[in-house]
Amino acid sequence: MRIVIIGSGFGGLNAAIEIRKKLTSPQHEIIVVADKAQFVFRPSLIWLPFHKHRLNKMTFPLRPTFEKAGITFIEKCVQALMPKQNHILCKDDEIIEYDYLIVATGASPDWARIEGLEGRSASIYGISTALQTRKKVKEIKEKDPIVIGVGQGNPNQGIAYEFLFELEAYLHEHRLECPLTFFTYEEELFNGKGKEPTERLERLLEKKQVTYYCNVSIERADDESIYLTNGKQLPHSFLFVLPPYKGVDCIFASTDLEHDHGILPVHDTLQSIQWKNIYVIGDANNMKGTKSGRAAELQGTLAAENIIKQIQQEPLQSFQEDTMYFMELGKAGAMLVMDKPVKEGVFQWAISGMMPHIMKRAFEKYYLLKFS
Repeated sequence: MRIVIIGSGFGGLNAAIEIRKKLTSPQHEIIVVADKAQFVFRPSLIWLPFHKHRLNKMTFPLRPTFEKAGITFIEKCVQALMPKQNHILCKDDEIIEYDYLIVATGASPDWARIEGLEGRSASIYGISTALQTRKKVKEIKEKDPIVIGVGQGNPNQGIAYEFLFELEAYLHEHRLECPLTFFTYEEELFNGKGKEPTERLERLLEKKQVTYYCNVSIERADDESIYLTNGKQLPHSFLFVLPPYKGVDCIFASTDLEHDHGILPVHDTLQSIQWKNIYVIGDANNMKGTKSGRAAELQGTLAAENIIKQIQQEPLQSFQEDTMYFMELGKAGAMLVMDKPVKEGVFQWAISGMMPHIMKRAFEKYYLLKFS
């Protein structure tokens, strides 16, 4: 039995390790295929533009981790998935066959879907873009108008809030007074995570004199301004907007896969709606709810468990979102948001201050120590 995982982020790494723990026999071959041999603890990317972190504290090489676990690691770029033939095609034309496949490729920013946004917004979706944003942050001058926002359709809104508060702290530290404006397509701040997180954010934005707009979308952007559906024209010298997501290139090149902008539809078991031996986890699937490293990790665990159940011809389990989200708040520390299903409905809870910030840094160290 050969199980192939495409991608080695939170979801792919966790899925591979979990499967290997439960399927220890050498007759079960576990293969991870990824175009990068380095794991990046992505929640820590928020600190890179502000010189608050070092790269060696948030990354580790993947190959030794997989070798120690008895997992084959192939550092290659996948060109296309061929589900009818049960194999994937790499860009060097190597074919890798599978019995079961886990797609953990993540997603990528779809800048082109919003007119004028591409090339104008700063970003922290990867190490290189976070370092480029560091340069842009250094260029901010007194009274420069700054606009930060969540574009319509983006499923991980928390990144924009974190960047807003970290940048505000940076400006305060460097004694720069700049008008800050925040906007989001959400009906209210951090929508759907409960009343308490929303109210905490409202109080913080008012305290820091940040103008903000909710329930608005972007019509277009240019070099001077960003134009919102509420009629507001926001001038900017520095722009940071989260765009919609799209799938990675190999999904678009896979002619036998149905998708929406490269995002694959799944059942609540995380199985592809088309192919019973393909599971899709993390940002690569269309499952509603929070898109985060923790969500990808939980889905990786469930995909591993369901593959084993499928092999043993047992009923599959459905995914239930269990959100634990850390949001950095600059000088105010951080906020920990809990959103957990219980028998009576949904339990929602939030705390803020220095303790959640310390907890996030501790979790980062634990995670890297656990897997590296």
